Amino acid sequence: MKMSNRTFATFFAACVFVAGWGCGGQEKDESPPRVESTEPADGAVGVDPSVSPAIIFNEAIDRDSLRQDMFHLVVGGQARFGNVSYDLEKFRATLTLLAPLEAGVQVEAVLEPGVRDLAGNRQADRYSWHFTVAE
Repeated sequence: MKMSNRTFATFFAACVFVAGWGCGGQEKDESPPRVESTEPADGAVGVDPSVSPAIIFNEAIDRDSLRQDMFHLVVGGQARFGNVSYDLEKFRATLTLLAPLEAGVQVEAVLEPGVRDLAGNRQADRYSWHFTVAE
């Protein structure tokens, strides 16, 4: 069966449209995940000793890439680890400590490099913020 030039052009245009060529098709995600906000906020004072620090990412991350040793606190030069959980809907990683923090201590919260988003992009830099526990 012979196809007319007009039919061929219509068919070709439809194929191009479906494929997303030049039609604003989805761009490939090539950006690593980044920290959107933290709880408590950087520089917060008077923080409850039983705080569970949290990181809110700008996008969903691969839960398997967030290992327990990647999100921790540093108090007096000593690392403090706990249980790390992740809420996929809220893009939120939470660190639950095994014991409350001491009153008045300055705390550095740390996210080590290596967290990946769902496209496989890896966070390359260490992220940290600071807060002070209530007296």
